[in-house]
This record gives sequence, C-alpha cells and structure tokens, in this order.
Amino acid sequence: MYRKIISLISLSLLCSSAIFSQVNSINDGFVPKKGNCTVSLVLGNNDVTDINPSVLPNYSVYDNQNKNYVTRLGADDNFSVKEPASITNMAGISLNYFLSDKVSLSLLGSYGYKSTAGEDAFTGVVPLRNSENNPIWGTEIPAIQGAPETENHKLYVSTGLNYHFRFEQDSRVLRNVDFHMGARFNFMYECLEKTQVSWLIEDDGDYLVGSGDAGTATAEALGLGGSIVGGVDYYFTNVLYLGLEVNVANFMYQHTEIVKMPGVQGADQSTTFVNAFSYPRFKIGFKIF
Repeated sequence: MYRKIISLISLSLLCSSAIFSQVNSINDGFVPKKGNCTVSLVLGNNDVTDINPSVLPNYSVYDNQNKNYVTRLGADDNFSVKEPASITNMAGISLNYFLSDKVSLSLLGSYGYKSTAGEDAFTGVVPLRNSENNPIWGTEIPAIQGAPETENHKLYVSTGLNYHFRFEQDSRVLRNVDFHMGARFNFMYECLEKTQVSWLIEDDGDYLVGSGDAGTATAEALGLGGSIVGGVDYYFTNVLYLGLEVNVANFMYQHTEIVKMPGVQGADQSTTFVNAFSYPRFKIGFKIF
C-alpha cells in the first residue's frame, strides 16, 4: 500500500515537473539565452572586393610594340556596390555565441577561389592569292590569341558584438522575435593573378607566336572597415529561425595595387567608401546548443 502511494506521488511530481518545464519554455519563448550558439546561412551581398580581370594585361611581357599599360582602379571597379543584393547569392556562414541573454559575439566569413587554365596561341594561315595577287578570302585560318592562366582568391571576415532587445514574457506576440543591433569590424582581401606564356605578336600584318616565362601579373585589394548593423530573427521552434539584417552605417577603406610583372613599379590607389542602409541579407539559421 505504501509503495503504491509513494509511486503515485513520485509520478505526480515527475509529471508536474515536466508540465512546469514545458510551460516555462513556452512562456520564455525560443530566443537564445546565455551559453547558446547559433549558426546561419547568410544570403545576399557583402561589402566584398570585385576586381575586374580586364585590369591586368593579356600580355605578360612589356614592349614598345604592344604598348600595353596598366590603368588605375577606380571606385566602381573595386567593390560590388553597384550590384543589388540577391537572395540567390551566398554571402557566407555566420556564428553567434551568447555571452549573456542580451549580448552575443558574432562571426561571419566567406572564401572564394576560381582558377582558369591557360591556352597556347596559334599563328594561323594567311589567305591564298590569285593570279592578280589579290587575297582569296575564305582560304585563311585566323590566328588565335593565347589565353592566360588565372587564379582568383577572395576572403571576407566580419566580427563584432550584438545587443539583443528582450521583451516581457507576457508579450506573446514578440516572445519569439529577436531584435538586435551590433557593431562589426570588417576585413577583406582579394588577389587576382594572371600568367601568360604564349601570345601573339604582330609583324607587318602577320602574327608570330611569342612565348616564355614572363612572370605573373597581379592585382591585390585589401580592405579594412567597420559597420553598424541592425536585424531581426524569428524563431519558429527552439532550433529553427529566419532573419533579416542590414548595414545601418558602413565605412570601408581599400587599397589596391596592380603589378604588371615582377620587379616593375605597381599602380596603386586608395578608396574610401561610406554607405547607409546597405547590403541587406537574409538568414536561415539553427540553434546548435
């Protein structure tokens, strides 16, 4: 008899504890607390570098005949600011660790690499001539310009702190909504390398093939800056959330340099950017612990 009573009391306490925990969880909502960590896929555009490959010459060898020269990079060629943010573009992966219920440490990063194989140049065949020494068009084989080997690296890192605005527990409408403001330090780097070992040289209307190891032409961009961000996340469950974020204010300093070939003076330029309410981003996130 006593065993049955003790068992019923124990079962009642266990059920009460489970119900109380569930109610507490519902009242508190699903927003993260101190010690929680979230990860999200960020879609949209970041303040990243965007070097146009055309700033580097197609010929790695400098000579008076080709008269190649390097133009300086202007503001429109450095960043992708003129491209609108797109939900189909992956901007990076974001991690948030909550130092307290209202303060979290944020880290966003992305890396890109692109490589294109080089191709040799070909001289072709000049057109045949008739008895009057006029060219017979259609009998020629056009010359083909050599294609350079290119490599492109892009790195973007943004880190900082967020402040999360919390609402009263009885505010049922907003208990799963996480409004936040934050400050970020942003770093970006891009390197574009172009190496061409086979190219065409014009000689009295004909094309000859020039070749050799002429070195690698490079274009580098390094950017440092900071931003104030604002965003909102909505937690559908204790694990899944969707969010929107925008740079309320953004400052970036970038230095770019083009070196046509090793040992030659490079062309460099510094550019400063200031943006407001820019780079909107969409987040699909999960609370991992």
